[in-house]
Amino acid sequence: MARVGVFLLFLSFLELIHRTSGVNIVSSSSDVEVNEFETATLRCDYILEKDTKARLEWKMIKGKHISFVYFDGALVDKYKDRATMSGSSIVLRRVTRADTATYRCEVTATKDTRIFAEVSFKLIVLVPPAIPTCKVPSSAMSGSEVKLVCEETEGSPPSEYTWYKDNRVLLETPAKDSTANNVSYVVNRKTGILMFNPVRKSNSGSYFCEAHNKVGRSQRCSVKFMQIKRRSTTSNGANRTNTPAATEDFKHTKSFVI
Repeated sequence: MARVGVFLLFLSFLELIHRTSGVNIVSSSSDVEVNEFETATLRCDYILEKDTKARLEWKMIKGKHISFVYFDGALVDKYKDRATMSGSSIVLRRVTRADTATYRCEVTATKDTRIFAEVSFKLIVLVPPAIPTCKVPSSAMSGSEVKLVCEETEGSPPSEYTWYKDNRVLLETPAKDSTANNVSYVVNRKTGILMFNPVRKSNSGSYFCEAHNKVGRSQRCSVKFMQIKRRSTTSNGANRTNTPAATEDFKHTKSFVI
């Protein structure tokens, strides 16, 4: 029984060797965060089994767009003036928010048991938020749907948003706010949209929005006042008060006598 256990352990050891043989990247795949205009290092260290020379490529991925950073033994023109190679790693100087992307290191060793390995990094260039733009209607009719919008596009990572009414925070779940006198609104912290459906007279007040991420100071837009007006019942024909027909006849008769 003991021999069987030793044999199984030996097979597991051989399987481990087989899985790790060939080209192998030893750098961890993790996010790299750096402040804007500072230096970012993307590490890609690898070991080979047999091959003495491997083919190294670096690519930048933004959405569906893929472009080369390092190809055929050299940095492409776009990066020659602000990047250097440190072995198989890349050092980017004075990064900007445009550099925020996924970077992939690819190593090919044709003589190894496993000929290909890759590792990806998410480079996040940290930028504080700018002053957001707030769209608040100056007036609206009660009972209607009203949308307030807050947005800014400079922050990285993307900003989240907090809305205030009369200097009080509007919670994402207003029912938990014991002071809320209207639970018909929804706040989306990701998109910056504050939606009233329906809006009520009690929603009249002063509004502003604050944009924040984990970089720098939060920024807020200027205060804007929104007035909610009661819907007039006289505009509805069903509620309009008509003059009695008898009175109209009396006026006509009096006019005729004169």
